[in-house]
Amino acid sequence: MIFFVFPVYNEVENLEGLVAGIRKVMKGRSYKMVAVNDGSTDGSVALLKGLQTDDLLITGSVINMNVGAVFSMGIDQVLKIAQDDDVMIIMESDQTSEQDLVIPMAKEIEDGKADIVIASRYLSGGRYVGFPLPRLLFSHVANRLVRAFFPVGSVQDYTIFFRAYRVVVLRQASHYFGPFGLIQSKGFVANAELLVKLSLFTQKIMEVPFVYNYGKKKGASKINVMRTINEYFVLINYLKRILVKHRFLNGSK
Repeated sequence: MIFFVFPVYNEVENLEGLVAGIRKVMKGRSYKMVAVNDGSTDGSVALLKGLQTDDLLITGSVINMNVGAVFSMGIDQVLKIAQDDDVMIIMESDQTSEQDLVIPMAKEIEDGKADIVIASRYLSGGRYVGFPLPRLLFSHVANRLVRAFFPVGSVQDYTIFFRAYRVVVLRQASHYFGPFGLIQSKGFVANAELLVKLSLFTQKIMEVPFVYNYGKKKGASKINVMRTINEYFVLINYLKRILVKHRFLNGSK
């Protein structure tokens, strides 16, 4: 079974297309969508309720939380109902996550080739389309920075939302770090934090090329670049301590 988790913060312009697209791609397959509301005030929840059938679960908070809390809530919800070999895919709600990649990404996990599959903008064949130049430069720097401190195999894209996970790896990491410790970051750096932590439990991590078309996005970006820069430096110091403790507890140098 494939579970889709997508955070929802004022995405009323995008949700109908997102849900319809997933239903089209997954027709005839076993799946469930988990929409995690993050205090939307634009009618997103009402729209989701109007689209709701057995394949759509709506959860979340009436107040605005943060990206890390939304991810944690969505992952926790999936872990309660999923089997170990099921697949969980995190997507963005703004329709920039390419739905045609869903089945190929999940298949890599179902065939036993990977435990984590990353839709990579930096792998050959992947790229940005129509992305604002300042954000593009920031993304390149952030990915190079995290990779320099925490190399994970040949992974190049540490910061993308769009990934597929084997549920058992998330379950192992959640047990190890505790129900509230898997993701400590509040902002968009949660993507990098989750990847680095999960790399402690599997080396079967691969990327597939992904074309990030910014033109598909409706509505304003939610990222605060200056705050996110600070969060990356906080994350690096935090993960360094985590990895030192992990090595100590596992008797490695």
